[in-house]
Amino acid sequence: MKMKRVLALMCALAMLAPVCAFAEGETIKLGGIGPLSGSTAQYGNAVREGVDLFIEEINAAGGVNGQQVEILWEDSKGDALEATNAFNKLVDNDGVVGIIGPVLSGESLAVAPLASDAGIPMISPSATSYEVTTDRPSVFRSCFLDPFQAQAMANYANDQGMKKVAVIYDNSDDYSVGLANEFKAQAEKNGQEVVAFEAATAKDVDFRSQLTNIVTAGPEALFVAFYYEPAAMILNQSVEVGLDCKFLGADGIGGVEDLVSDTALLSKTYYCAHFANDADDENVKTFIESYKAKYGEEPKMAFSATGYDAVKILVNAIAEAGSTDSAAVVEKIKATDLDCVTGHITFDDHNDPVKNAYIMNYVDGQPKYVDTVEPEA
Repeated sequence: MKMKRVLALMCALAMLAPVCAFAEGETIKLGGIGPLSGSTAQYGNAVREGVDLFIEEINAAGGVNGQQVEILWEDSKGDALEATNAFNKLVDNDGVVGIIGPVLSGESLAVAPLASDAGIPMISPSATSYEVTTDRPSVFRSCFLDPFQAQAMANYANDQGMKKVAVIYDNSDDYSVGLANEFKAQAEKNGQEVVAFEAATAKDVDFRSQLTNIVTAGPEALFVAFYYEPAAMILNQSVEVGLDCKFLGADGIGGVEDLVSDTALLSKTYYCAHFANDADDENVKTFIESYKAKYGEEPKMAFSATGYDAVKILVNAIAEAGSTDSAAVVEKIKATDLDCVTGHITFDDHNDPVKNAYIMNYVDGQPKYVDTVEPEA
């Protein structure tokens, strides 16, 4: 299966043979930015694994126009200042010609203006905040946006007959606030009743007060607009306060199964994902086999797939441009029309991918595909 992918990449490269404008003997240097340590390291390392896998494959297939591709990783620790320092180092000192990342929305919002001002192509695999790409011609992403996934979860709840819903969110985090507000707006548009809208922060370890208020409100579903670590605390503490309802989440919940041992609780949890390991798609199956061959297991997080797609899009653009010139590469990214692991990807006028999303549930404690959400025509 791995050889099959390498051969496919070789064929793709053979078709992309414009006049080469690369310096003889040099590698094509890309920069990667994301949390490789700290509380959100699970996201950054998942992205890194997907990116590293693609680069290993493309190099085995001959590289880009005969040159090898190199990725230089910097640990942002999930901090905006660390991420900006990483960007400056990669661009000014290391001479990278494109950036994969950052991973989190907050750090991406800090780096995106720098990339745009410098004209450096940047593709985040996982920054879902709408503003990341706004008025930034060289900044893209390979993931869907917060409004899309929040609306998708409100619609899914409505379609499943959940007419009374509640929200708990982190009022110190742009990602969480955006999700909460979009979910609430879509639910109200649907005619659903938002019976509770509770704020907390990710630094909290006790959410029982907010959850008790939610119990009193009596929702049929609770939208948990948090990343996986606090989301796991919320799920576990919901049992303690007697909250009996369905739980909904966005992409940040992925990985919560590692911190929640109650499979019955997980079976009531649904979330929006960028990728489904068990999707019936040949690109997915080949990616899973290649990933298992390199890492010894299936990817635990969708960000391995969006990372793989992000670097595939960037490398494809460099190949089609026949150059690492920033303007030429950005132009080719904008014109992307590519079959990827997470679906067929083109870009809209906001530099966001037009692609599917997936609704996931847990069966026996493991994520399972439930449904596909199509982008609006």
